[in-house]
Amino acid sequence: MNLDFRQLCFEQFFDKNLDDIVIESNILTENQTLRAKQLILNTQENNERIVNSINTYSDNWQYERIGKVELIALKLGISELIMDLTPKKVIISEWVKITDKHSTSKGAKFVNGILDRISNEI
Repeated sequence: MNLDFRQLCFEQFFDKNLDDIVIESNILTENQTLRAKQLILNTQENNERIVNSINTYSDNWQYERIGKVELIALKLGISELIMDLTPKKVIISEWVKITDKHSTSKGAKFVNGILDRISNEI
């Protein structure tokens, strides 16, 4: 599988705290590296807003109970929706695929539902 900026951001976030992530990549193209840096910076700057959105839209799920994979996908997906550089359906689809790869189909459906609801509000 080709590594893209979303997958790199996901892997970095999975291994580190959000504030500790620094994107240095010779694996990605220059444009993909720029997008990864933008996504991490936007996520860091909007973390409170993103967490509030997750709390608002994750009906019947306490924030603390959301799995790590799903939470990272939601945070990065919401951040990318806020950036508005890619069509919303593409953003949602890509984060659902990443969640499905690293979690379960239920986790992917959860991420899909929340990102879809949030995308209608952004």
